[in-house]
Amino acid sequence: MIDTISYGEYLGGCYIILLCMGIHILFTPRNIKNLIFDLDGTLIDSSEGVVAAVNHALQMLGDSPRKPEEIKKYIGMSLETMFRDFSKESYLEFHKYFQEFGIKVIADSARPLDGVDETLKLLYHGGYKLGIGTQKERIHLEKIIQKLGWGEIIFAGAGADDVKHGKPAPDIYLRVMELMKGGKENSLVIGDTVNDVLSARAAGLPIVAVLSPFGDNSRLAAAQPDILISNIRELPKTLGIRSEVS
Repeated sequence: MIDTISYGEYLGGCYIILLCMGIHILFTPRNIKNLIFDLDGTLIDSSEGVVAAVNHALQMLGDSPRKPEEIKKYIGMSLETMFRDFSKESYLEFHKYFQEFGIKVIADSARPLDGVDETLKLLYHGGYKLGIGTQKERIHLEKIIQKLGWGEIIFAGAGADDVKHGKPAPDIYLRVMELMKGGKENSLVIGDTVNDVLSARAAGLPIVAVLSPFGDNSRLAAAQPDILISNIRELPKTLGIRSEVS
C-alpha cells in the first residue's frame, strides 16, 4: 500500500520543499485559479469501453484479443505505445478500427470515480475554472462530458488530436491552460500517472497526483509529484478549502 504524502510541506500558505540550496516554493494554493485535470483514472473509469475497442481492433487485424488487465495498465499512455507492445501490424489500420468501434462504446462505459462529481461541483462553485487534458481524442472527451452532465462546469478541454505531441510532452496541458487563459503562476495539474507528472513538469506546472485505479502507484510515488493524495475528495483540502467532500 502506498502512503499518501506531500513532497512539500505546507507552511505560510505555500507548499514548499527544502533543497540543499534553500527553500523552493512549489505552489501557493491561494494563487491557484485554474485546475487542469487528466481524465482516465483521475476523473473517470472508461476501461470497459477501451478494452472492448482495443480487442475489436486487434481482432480486425488478425491478432488475438488481450486480457483486460493487460490493456488497463496502458491507460494514460498513448494508444500507439500500447499497440506497439501488442501487434506488429499497421498502427494506422488499428487506429481506424479502434476509433470506429470506440465511438460506440467508450463514452457509454464512462463513469465518474468515487467522489469526483461532488468534488468538481464544489470546486466550480468555489470559483475555480476547470479544464481537462486527456490522451483520448476530442470526440471521446466531448461525448463523456455530455454523458456525465459536466458541460456547465468544464471550461475547456483538449485531447490527443488537438496537439502535436501527447503526454509526457507538455502540449496537452499547455493547450488547456491557453484555452483557460491561465498562466503558470495560477494553474495546477491533477493526474494519476507518471506521464501526468512528466507532462506537468515539462509544462512548468505544479501537479497534485491522485492514486490510480489502473497504474503502478509505486512508480507514481517515485515520480515525486508535488502532492500525492489517495482520493480526489482530498483535493479541496489541499487547495485550502475548509469544506472537504465527505
